[in-house]
Amino acid sequence: MGGGRAYWDDRLTKIFLDICIAEKEKLNYNKKGLTKVGWQNVYRNFREQTCKNYDSKQLQNKFNTLKRQHSLWKKLKNKSGAGWDNNTGTIRCDDDWWEDRIEEDREAKQFRHKPLAHEDELTILFGSMDDVEDGTMLCVGGIGDRTPCGGSEDNCTPIPTGHVGLLEDNAGRSSVGREAQRAGKEQVVDSPPPKKTKNMEYYVERISESMLEKSRNESSVIRGEQEEVTELLLQVEQDGVAQGSELYYIATDLFRSPARRAAFRCIRAPEHRIGWLR
Repeated sequence: MGGGRAYWDDRLTKIFLDICIAEKEKLNYNKKGLTKVGWQNVYRNFREQTCKNYDSKQLQNKFNTLKRQHSLWKKLKNKSGAGWDNNTGTIRCDDDWWEDRIEEDREAKQFRHKPLAHEDELTILFGSMDDVEDGTMLCVGGIGDRTPCGGSEDNCTPIPTGHVGLLEDNAGRSSVGREAQRAGKEQVVDSPPPKKTKNMEYYVERISESMLEKSRNESSVIRGEQEEVTELLLQVEQDGVAQGSELYYIATDLFRSPARRAAFRCIRAPEHRIGWLR
């Protein structure tokens, strides 16, 4: 059973995203999101790493909320006329622009003065899902329309990383793909709407952006883990364990595991933390 209302802070959200990304990397993920196996792993790992007994519905609701936020943020950034503030990581536009966006979707108000939290992790987790919802599906063997690939949904897997070189070669032709999109949306009044089609250059651009973004974000994930380990080792020293001691080296080895780092954080008393290390 669940443990009541779920409260999400930045730390819990980051742990949840990292767990979901790990399942995506293990291919427990398809065009709708996490598979049944992926969700079972998420439920178990989240309880182990956070000591929170959130139920499956609460975790699924959080997943869907994060997905909606990422999709809306991406839509706002891509809107024509949207400015950008590199210092704050926020969208910088005049009041009229924001009033129009909020009228279209009231949820846009949350991003008027602040950035999307955990944007790097959300891009890794939901980038390919945005492609699926926009009419594309990324599977082994190439790119297709919204037609299920052979077998079950679980057969859909990310494009192999070996194709990155091809994608980078074609990234410069993005403007051609956008013009083709605009042309495909035009229609004559009282005429049947034309079938939406996207050319290969458009698909190449979308995949290229996703792969390059993932490459840029990997270094930030590593830095985050290093900072967390440094913080925990400092706590060990404050608990009375000297640098260079056998127990200190044991701590450095244990903290390589995200689950063990989370378990250490759950222990409140210094003597109990030292006992756990032993």
